[in-house]
Amino acid sequence: MNNGIADYLPWVGVWAGVGDTQAGQQTAIRTDFVPALDGTGLQMHFEAWDTEFKTLYHGVRAVLAPAPSGVLRALAYSTIHGPLLLELTPDDEGVMALAGESLGRNHISVTFVQDAPAELLFMAFWRPAGGNVPDGDDPRMTCRLKPATPWNSPTV
Repeated sequence: MNNGIADYLPWVGVWAGVGDTQAGQQTAIRTDFVPALDGTGLQMHFEAWDTEFKTLYHGVRAVLAPAPSGVLRALAYSTIHGPLLLELTPDDEGVMALAGESLGRNHISVTFVQDAPAELLFMAFWRPAGGNVPDGDDPRMTCRLKPATPWNSPTV
């Protein structure tokens, strides 16, 4: 098994929480991590809903796996950005930082940070091609995720 994928196996399962979209709306987020490709990859599913679960703001399906070069990449489809190819960027232990571009040339950045044994901090932002790189004060989607069961929704 690829050591990079093994780093994220403790995250396998369903995670949920309430946070904010990049546009500042409150959102209920659910994401899950599932081993894939005979243990060499990690399937990821992400959904951001309004807090009444009536409107899907954003959905993403992805598989993180080693490319032939050995670099970990996520091939994904986003309901906002379409097809994506994101590369795992070097970071600290307990951090999954992915960045890349959509076919429409939007720059995408997605980060999961394990803050505690049962908590992941999720952050993401996107900008159009040629747009300014966000600094710490620029809007981004953020949410603290905790382990959940498939039938429980996060509380507001």
